[in-house]
Amino acid sequence: MNRIVDFMKANQNAIELILAIVLVLALVLLFVVGLKYEKKDLTNSERIKKMTAITVLSAMSVVLYYFIKFPLGAIPIFSFIPGFLDIHFSAVPIYIGGFLFGPITGSIIVIIRMLVKLPASSTLGVGEFSDLLIGLVTVLISSIMYHKNKSKKTAIRAIVSIIVTWTIFSIFSNWLFVLPFYMGLYGEQAVLGMLMVVPKVTAENYMLPYLLIAVLPFNLILSSLVSYITFITYKRLSRIYNNL
Repeated sequence: MNRIVDFMKANQNAIELILAIVLVLALVLLFVVGLKYEKKDLTNSERIKKMTAITVLSAMSVVLYYFIKFPLGAIPIFSFIPGFLDIHFSAVPIYIGGFLFGPITGSIIVIIRMLVKLPASSTLGVGEFSDLLIGLVTVLISSIMYHKNKSKKTAIRAIVSIIVTWTIFSIFSNWLFVLPFYMGLYGEQAVLGMLMVVPKVTAENYMLPYLLIAVLPFNLILSSLVSYITFITYKRLSRIYNNL
């Protein structure tokens, strides 16, 4: 394990470049595939209805982000999670939009959420950029899977894909640019002070314990909660929308 960590540290710039290229290519491919599963032959009334739904879902996403959130570390059994990692459910309307209309619509809601959050950013947009990438990757993959074959079994697979993709991507984004940026912005000592609640974190060795002990379980919990709420609410909201 130490050899792997040392290798990744020594080649971090090359790894970042490779991952960035892979991510861009993957997003382009997902958008191209996603266009296939986006319904285009809509009547004027259907377009208005869809635009209204997108507006409502986008507004819900922003409201859920700003007004319904709490630090997971505030719960005693999760006291090892740093206080800046908040549980929020702003991604639920994104996945509902993706399941209801298609991958591109879900992506539009992700982008709208990011644009609304950006002016109030305390991280010069880095946190918002990370959320944007996670949102785009997860909603594109899950919505494409679901629209290929709309069934309960496919919906479960799509939900699981959200959890897996979200968790993996959050680890890489925190390792490659989120945590390093925070340390540059706020100072290494200030950030390390917040990370000291994580077991095994030291000034000399903080990245791996933070990723495995804090980022991994936090994002597993968050993505699982968001996915579960999406799963139990989507069909009900879909029926309501179709009956309007």
